[in-house]
Amino acid sequence: MDELAKCIEQSLEERGFCVVFEDELERCWPNETIDPAQSENGIKSLAKSRGWAVSILNSNSGATRALFEPWSETDTPH
Repeated sequence: MDELAKCIEQSLEERGFCVVFEDELERCWPNETIDPAQSENGIKSLAKSRGWAVSILNSNSGATRALFEPWSETDTPH
């Protein structure tokens, strides 16, 4: 998870946002052992602990993506 957090942090510094796709999320929150609600809570917890905002997007095909952005005062609590 530390490696994922470092990649997100670097992307935030360079671009101001970071999209993490399902294959990368699976490394930390594997669907085989963790239900989707637990994965979502884990992703939100990671974002909160690092001071980031996150939006979790699920496509019609079932693929999950997480969009991380720097936290701002206008963001609602996650």
